[in-house]
Amino acid sequence: MVEPRALSTVSVRDAVLEYLEVLERRVMRSQLSATTLHAYHRDLTDFTTLLGPDTVLDAIEADHLEVALTTIAKAPDRRYTKGLKIAEDGSTPPGRGPHSLARWFAAVRGLFRWAADRGYVQIDPTTRLSPPRTPKRAAGARLGLRVDEALTLRASPASRAPETLRADQRLSVRDEAILRLLVESGPRVSELCGANRSDIRLHEETHTPVLHVRGKGGKNRDLPLSKATLRAIERYLAEERPAPAQPSSRDRAERIKVDDAASALFVSVRGKRLSPRDVQRMVERYTKEFLGRRATPHSLRHTALTVLARAGVDIATVAQIAGHSSLATTSVYMDDSMSAAAEAIDSSPLARD
Repeated sequence: MVEPRALSTVSVRDAVLEYLEVLERRVMRSQLSATTLHAYHRDLTDFTTLLGPDTVLDAIEADHLEVALTTIAKAPDRRYTKGLKIAEDGSTPPGRGPHSLARWFAAVRGLFRWAADRGYVQIDPTTRLSPPRTPKRAAGARLGLRVDEALTLRASPASRAPETLRADQRLSVRDEAILRLLVESGPRVSELCGANRSDIRLHEETHTPVLHVRGKGGKNRDLPLSKATLRAIERYLAEERPAPAQPSSRDRAERIKVDDAASALFVSVRGKRLSPRDVQRMVERYTKEFLGRRATPHSLRHTALTVLARAGVDIATVAQIAGHSSLATTSVYMDDSMSAAAEAIDSSPLARD
């Protein structure tokens, strides 16, 4: 029988610093994402401040964590440094949201589980607390579509009568190009909105059309385009893309915005670069009208990667298309097979005419 480790007295500050070093090594081994580490670093910094950096870690009890959770719940939401946080019902609730509280608790629970294993605490106080509850996701928020639903959605912009639409809803070719991109190769909505016209080219090696996108963490990549999607984009650029608005003044910031809109691949009816929120509204409008349920750009990305995976594309190729830094992130979509990125897009049933 293995004897338990002798208890070591360690301060909150020292324990947190040592634990963060452990998490950094997990990031280097691709066992944890850098984004999660950054979030845990913020949460554990808050924990250190609230409980006191010189407090002995083993002296912290469940009651102390309850008080800390209450304090965190009332703290300003750091995402809203300008303006107010708006809830789904239109209200402006104060403090952190339930998901922020749940993540803070998860970071602290991870610290104490590690500390118990190291012999820094006798009893893990988080076991005596109920984790903060988080609301269920809205229906369809992260669920992929069936192939028949994706095909219906992809064709939906062309089936609408222009005379029945508002002016800001008549860019049907643009909408078709965006929906094709989302369900065929699944770019992140931020990548799609950040793309410029100059980012479309023929790849130097494969001589197939690609869209250069700027991914998370500065990781850029070339996204293969199907011939049908390229035709939709070219038709939108030639026939439908609104001209950028002229600057209302000689203000430098205003001119920068106009120059940015002029280079953007996808723009609004007023000629401004589309924002992620614009695309979210557009996707929701089409899915509600033609599928009878809500979907998000992320659920269309999920659809694209799932279809590719089930079509037999190998995990490394799907990860390349998705822009995943870790194959573990991609593995949820996978079946085993072999293919190349450009061939994978062309073989997808969502890339056909």
